Amino acid sequence: MDLTSVRRGATGPVLVGVDGHDHDARVVTTAGAHADRLGTGLQVVHVLDVAGEPLRPATLPTVALRRSHERRRKLDDARAELRERLQTFVTGLTDVDLANVDLRTTVGDPATVLLAMSRRACLLVLGTRSGPARSPFLLGTVCQDVAVHASCPVLLVPWAKDGDEPG
Repeated sequence: MDLTSVRRGATGPVLVGVDGHDHDARVVTTAGAHADRLGTGLQVVHVLDVAGEPLRPATLPTVALRRSHERRRKLDDARAELRERLQTFVTGLTDVDLANVDLRTTVGDPATVLLAMSRRACLLVLGTRSGPARSPFLLGTVCQDVAVHASCPVLLVPWAKDGDEPG
């Protein structure tokens, strides 16, 4: 029994997590095909991981203000770049109604954010990693966490070898 027959009539969107790499086109295309089969919307989300940000508060107000402005500028730039890339992926989906596509960028731990969003999704689609795997049995930490703890079915899209077509 395939996922389409099990989840037909699901009310939430197909949630697809992207990370800003070339593999995103394949992941979004796969998610779009499932959204079309399931008759649901498509929600594309990129979680900006700010692990490199300083965790301790600045001691001087001017330093805190500068960090705040720099961080906001970095996030705004990343959001704009991602939105532009995702728009090209989504516009290329012929089977998906663009009115049912939601593009989101957010900040936080990718696994935590995707797990929270999976509560309202009928399917969560992720790429297996940000580059060719050394072994087909290795998953990144985000994929492992999400695959084990998600509130909905999870579809992991393997990294494409050179010459493989998306889908």
